[in-house]
Amino acid sequence: MTDKNKSKTKGKHLKKYEPQMNMCIRCAYCFESCPIVKETQWDTDGARGKVILSYGLLTGDLEPSQYIADKFFRCTFCRDCVERCPSKVDILDIISSARAELVEAGFASETHKHIVDNIKNTGNIYGDTEVISQERDGKTPLFIGCQYLGRPNKTKKYIKILEKLGFEPLVSKEICCGFPMEVLGFREEYEEHKKKFKKYFPHENAVILCPTCTVFLNEGHNIDAKHVLQVILEKIPNANLGLKVTYHDPCDFSRGLKIIEEPREILKKLGVEIVEMEHSRENSRCCGGGGGILMTDQKLSDNIAKKRIYEALETGAEILVTSCPTCETVLKKAAQEISEEEGKTISVRNIEDIIWMGLKNVEAS
Repeated sequence: MTDKNKSKTKGKHLKKYEPQMNMCIRCAYCFESCPIVKETQWDTDGARGKVILSYGLLTGDLEPSQYIADKFFRCTFCRDCVERCPSKVDILDIISSARAELVEAGFASETHKHIVDNIKNTGNIYGDTEVISQERDGKTPLFIGCQYLGRPNKTKKYIKILEKLGFEPLVSKEICCGFPMEVLGFREEYEEHKKKFKKYFPHENAVILCPTCTVFLNEGHNIDAKHVLQVILEKIPNANLGLKVTYHDPCDFSRGLKIIEEPREILKKLGVEIVEMEHSRENSRCCGGGGGILMTDQKLSDNIAKKRIYEALETGAEILVTSCPTCETVLKKAAQEISEEEGKTISVRNIEDIIWMGLKNVEAS
């Protein structure tokens, strides 16, 4: 990695996207629902601004700096700008490539370096050598992912759900899919990690617990990856939980994988009433936890999450259900803070908790 005395980026990561940058018509449709722009009101915090900054880095008109790096790392990768762009610019690829240029120019944050070192040294984002997969023989390869490896009780619950529904999950010792390395701009480290990952997870198809891992195993590793909800939908029995919930669509579900109806169908099968928020499905608002921002700008992430909780509270639902462990974490924190500050309460649960309740309900009936 080069030092900060380098005046210009090499442009090797951005060069291929120059035609894409020139496709941007500066319409600012990308600002409409950008969670960052809604908080900061800065043009350069939105997709249009980042495309312009990227072009400056590519041509050398802009020198890499901490200020520029902060702009590019202030993004949740929620994909809303991608959905709205009339020119179909590959905005996220441009942003991640600009991040790679800035990392090579010496502008990686210490927090991000620490995460990458953890993955290199221990195979997971936590740097915890004691994180152990729930290893077992089976027929269906199951990839758990760092977020669920760090939540062993949640992982055990999902495995038991699969077994109760007739699946035989094959769980092996695993390492991180490498998405944090890629999204944070550590391209060289990711390419090395990718070779290692193949040895740990040689499967051509798999069932995945985490939405982000599902997207990345498809796009980054060419694995036919299906999220667990896609796989179990048809086997979910009818139950009568009688809960009133609102559902938060994770960005990698609604705008990445286009998994929108499956979680809703599962909840309805379990006897759950769903009250939709104002912004849902493809137009769902981001929780504020993606793209690495949770590690570098906690306050900004919290503010975005709180806006989502306020929207959930307006539905009158008892529970806010989501299908992503990161969404659950940041929304649960925001809900707790709002409860303590204002006395307004809503429970935040991930969907496996509701599925487990439903299966228990069926067994008891």
